[in-house]
Amino acid sequence: MKRLLSILPVIALVSFAAQAQAGTMYGGIKAGVNFANLSGDDADTYVPNKSMRTGFQGGLFIGTHVNDQFGFRVEGLYVQKGAKADSASVTATTKLDYIEFPILFVYDISSSEKMGFNLFAGPTLGFNIGAKAEDRDIKDSIKSFEFGAAIGAGLEKKMAGGKALGLDVRYSLGATSVAEDVTTSSTTASPSVKNRGIGIMVGYSVPLGAK
Repeated sequence: MKRLLSILPVIALVSFAAQAQAGTMYGGIKAGVNFANLSGDDADTYVPNKSMRTGFQGGLFIGTHVNDQFGFRVEGLYVQKGAKADSASVTATTKLDYIEFPILFVYDISSSEKMGFNLFAGPTLGFNIGAKAEDRDIKDSIKSFEFGAAIGAGLEKKMAGGKALGLDVRYSLGATSVAEDVTTSSTTASPSVKNRGIGIMVGYSVPLGAK
């Protein structure tokens, strides 16, 4: 199942490529900040007195317009997640870093020659590339794959030649636990520890394909 999910971004990109000759595709780059935290029944056990970790997120994206209002977008992002542990005795940061592929359905609410406003939502496929609690490597206790979702809104300033500057705000949530199962001599427990985040990114896009 994990292997099938991992090729979904590739399938989406191949599908988008078929639209390039019609001139409906666009691509670009975006970057910004992610205000990350952890939730779930066991999150406080892993990160006591947790608070947000402020991290970076950014990468590339490619999308296509199906019609004047509806479209799809696939993003490839580097996202810093995790949380801070704040207490009277220690302040430590759990750093969980991912390569993430949001596959988003985009709905344009309003659009003019100069401005556009849209809503987007869809699943996210995350692959852990690093996990530390301060300077201690905890990658063995963190799952390599995370399935989640993102929902948000975007504002777009249109420019000459089909180029655009954009701003998007999103809420992302993990549907699967980031913590590996814990096995003892008699039982196997599945801790509930899930990523959450509020992201803000600015981006720049250009049209792709034939006009």
